[in-house]
Amino acid sequence: MEHDKRPQAPRGGGHAERRPRKRRGSPARTAAGIVGRVFFALFTVALIGVLTAGIFAYIFLQYINTTVAPNLTVSMDDYELDLSSFIYYQDKETGEWVEYQTIHGVEDRILVTYDQIPEAMWQAAVAIEDHRFFQHHGVDWYGTLGAVKTFLTGGDTRGASTITQQVLRNITKDKEVTINRKIREIIRALQFEKNTTKEQILTRYLNTIYLGKGCYGVQTAAQYYFGKDVWDLTTAECASIIAITNNPEIYGPMSTITITREDGTTTTPREANKKRQGWVLDRMADEEVINPNTGKPYLTEEQRDQIKAEPLNFTDGSVKADELVAEATASAGRSGINNWFVDQVLLDVSKDLAEKYDIDKDAALDLMYRSGYRIYTTMDPEIQNIAEAVYADRSNLDVTSKKGQVIQSGITVMDPYTGNVVAIVGAMDPKEGNLVSNYATMKKQVGSSMKPLTAYAPALDAGVITPASTFDNYPVRLEGGSPWPKNSPNRYTGWTSVQEGIRRSINTIAVQSLESVGTVEAYAFATENLGLDLHPNDMAPSPLGMGGLTYGLNTVEMAAAYSCFLNKGIYNKPRTYTYVENSRGDVILENEPESHVAMKETTAYLMTKMLNMAATTGTGASASFSGMTIAGKTGTTNTACDRYFAGFSPYYCAAVWTGFQYAERISYNGNPAITMWKKVMQQIHEDLPNKSFEKPESGLTTVTVCADSGMKLTDACLADIRGSRAISFEIPAGLAPTEECTLHTMANYCIEGDCLAGALCPESSIVEKGVLNYEREDYGPSISAEDDAYLLVNIQKAAEEAGGCPFHGGNGMPYDPNAQDPNNPYDPNNPFDPNYQPPVEPVDPGTTTPDPGTTTPEPDVPQEPADPPATDPSVPGDGNWFDNLWNTPAA
Repeated sequence: MEHDKRPQAPRGGGHAERRPRKRRGSPARTAAGIVGRVFFALFTVALIGVLTAGIFAYIFLQYINTTVAPNLTVSMDDYELDLSSFIYYQDKETGEWVEYQTIHGVEDRILVTYDQIPEAMWQAAVAIEDHRFFQHHGVDWYGTLGAVKTFLTGGDTRGASTITQQVLRNITKDKEVTINRKIREIIRALQFEKNTTKEQILTRYLNTIYLGKGCYGVQTAAQYYFGKDVWDLTTAECASIIAITNNPEIYGPMSTITITREDGTTTTPREANKKRQGWVLDRMADEEVINPNTGKPYLTEEQRDQIKAEPLNFTDGSVKADELVAEATASAGRSGINNWFVDQVLLDVSKDLAEKYDIDKDAALDLMYRSGYRIYTTMDPEIQNIAEAVYADRSNLDVTSKKGQVIQSGITVMDPYTGNVVAIVGAMDPKEGNLVSNYATMKKQVGSSMKPLTAYAPALDAGVITPASTFDNYPVRLEGGSPWPKNSPNRYTGWTSVQEGIRRSINTIAVQSLESVGTVEAYAFATENLGLDLHPNDMAPSPLGMGGLTYGLNTVEMAAAYSCFLNKGIYNKPRTYTYVENSRGDVILENEPESHVAMKETTAYLMTKMLNMAATTGTGASASFSGMTIAGKTGTTNTACDRYFAGFSPYYCAAVWTGFQYAERISYNGNPAITMWKKVMQQIHEDLPNKSFEKPESGLTTVTVCADSGMKLTDACLADIRGSRAISFEIPAGLAPTEECTLHTMANYCIEGDCLAGALCPESSIVEKGVLNYEREDYGPSISAEDDAYLLVNIQKAAEEAGGCPFHGGNGMPYDPNAQDPNNPYDPNNPFDPNYQPPVEPVDPGTTTPDPGTTTPEPDVPQEPADPPATDPSVPGDGNWFDNLWNTPAA
């Protein structure tokens, strides 16, 4: 039987026991319960929020790591700094390469390595810019949080970036002022320091920072402000440079602004730099700034005080604000305006870079300015400075045209044995900019200075002429009804040697020399052998024979071509640089010498010999200067708008153009091109010993020929009524004339009447004389040659018109060449007879004197009269007159 387990009612009293009633809690306990429930709810919400935030944070970090960070990862190898390039020249004495100038675009920067940077430099930078640099991993969170707090309270957040962040900002150029940019920068910095050492970051920073006056990086600043390399700087100088970083305009020691304080007083940037330098040094001694290598500050207080007391010796040497920049720039060797040579080498290198990398010239020039190239040039700074100084001085050629234009000029000076351009100047007056118009490299008309290159040298090299060859100095033909070519002045002398044609720049001789070899052959010789950039339309007698070119030539081409004469017939392609290295030292352009045989050595020597005569006794005689042998050729256009001179010594060759920017006649007493050539070349040669032009060891011979025909002498040549026509020339071996003169013939001549013998001339007064006997084209009475009077036909005509010998009964008496005059006794042996003439002795061909002819200049047509030559040397004397002239230094 199951027991009833329910509680039994108490016995007695008949009443059941009551349960006690539950009491209400106290107010405190009630509030605690509520708070607990609320806390639990908030905790739950917070937990959910944290978990949610964690999830989102995880997702965000995954997004950052997988999507954002890879796109923001930065490697220094991916970003090339703009680096200054260097111009070098080779020392003539030691052969060592010497830095001449740096060139740069917007940023003037010279890279240095960490080992080259003084410890004091990076210590000063760390102390003032990022003193926890060695403790953080790219982001200084203390500084960043402080900057956030300052930002929220409306303060200035500048200075919160670490050195790492500043480097990234500089190399990525990501500088927009936004929160997004700051986040990108933080992410980049964290990523960047995973793969980059602190040394690499410091090195990049110190090579990147801007330090005023166009200086990027500490090496450029060290050279600019202190005139020394960064590794030679003192701690005081390092602190001074780092002091500039905060504000180069205010703290740059060569800034020219005036700083006005709040109280109205003023100070200078130099004073501001000194004050901030002290602050930098204070930070380096601050116990908060710890050297990671020693665990102590970078400086002791005693060291700091000593360094503060050291003077700062800037390159200017003066506190005058208006002198600082110019003097400092000069001391650093970096002029804001390049010289003419540097301009040209930049153009030449950029042209070759454009070809190498298949880019345009502007892009190639940009590479030059920012890639840290080392360009090894052919410039001779001493010669370049001479040429620049001469051309900068307007008093050296102060010529103004009728329309008010000032004359301009350009010159190229070349080493004829290497093809190296050693100097180039492109305009008169001081240079006022970079890559400006250059008259030395513009194509200009060269006039008769073209003749040796296209008329004489090709024909001489082909063996169709020699210096002894002659042509009739008389119009060659009629063109348009007018005789052509014309000489200026318009006079013709008759049969003239090639040698004399060059000396006096005779157009008719040049044209006939050209036509003897052919215009096609001469054009090929000029373009292929001498590197002249001629237009196909120039393949004609006038351009090649007298220089009337389609576009002209520049002074570089002309100097290179004329150098060939001096260099034994070997042509060297002109160059302004030898090779170029990149910033790593790899050769990226190699401008090897290019040369070839352009003409025979004998051709080059004989051309040099004849050009020496032209430059000493011919149209270029005013180019001569004491103590140096020279050779050269003038050139003038028919309107006298261009004047030219190309000439050389045994040392250097130079070509000069002069004219106006807009074609206008030059009014000048002489040849202005010779004036500039001489002023430059004379200074270049001041300390150089004179020497003769080098003669080939073989391949030449000396011949004595008829001055009129250039052929073998006959008795008629020796007995010419003008005197012996025998003249000696040096010519290529094997080209001596084999035929006798065909221009001369013998005629009976009355020595008393100085005429052809007439009927009444006694036998005793008659001798055989040589006269010219050939027919010349008749172009009318206005065109005649000076030797017409010695033509047999003209002599006979004159005798007929005179009615016979004027001494032996002329005046209308019948002319009989065999008649004698018994009424005029004459004793040919009586030296006191007023009509006595000494007997004519035959001249020994080996001792005859060359007849260089008149010295009246025969400049170029289409040309104007050239410079008057020196004194006429055509005086009877030693048969070696020309050789003596050749081996004697120019007076």
